[in-house]
Amino acid sequence: MSSLANRYARALADAAGDDFSTVAAELKAFHKLVTTHEELGEVFANPTIPLEQKEGLLRSLGERLRLHPVTANFLGVVLRNQRMSRLDDIQTAIEALMDARLGIVPVEVTTALPLGVSERRLLERRLKEVVGSDIRLTYRESPDLIGGIVARVGSRYYDGSIRTQLAEFRERLTRRY
Repeated sequence: MSSLANRYARALADAAGDDFSTVAAELKAFHKLVTTHEELGEVFANPTIPLEQKEGLLRSLGERLRLHPVTANFLGVVLRNQRMSRLDDIQTAIEALMDARLGIVPVEVTTALPLGVSERRLLERRLKEVVGSDIRLTYRESPDLIGGIVARVGSRYYDGSIRTQLAEFRERLTRRY
């Protein structure tokens, strides 16, 4: 996440005050709209389309979506500063800031294969116990793991991968002989 995205996220949080959760949810919905409808995203990213037309489109969308004035103003600033192409990073920074304010810890879990629903629930319960607070899980798959799980909680890694277990086993065997 870039420092630019973090600055925008903090500015939005300051401007929104107590309405930050509402504004963040609206921005998430707008971001989803722009990414779902590629043509819309292309209009905002296209430098040959005059700014006035983009602002008109943004105003029209804001009215239809009944955006909070802070959300509408923020999107206008992002548009005028030609940062719509960075909306993805800004959205990620806003979500991270929201999580931090709510005491939610982001956890990234990497597995060799996708986990089933019951496995995810069990893992989430165990990780909540380890972390000691609410968590937001994101899952990734990496065939390099062979098997097992690697979880990243902030800057800490919990490595339960088969590759690491085999390496530790090999280390113990070589120390004995």
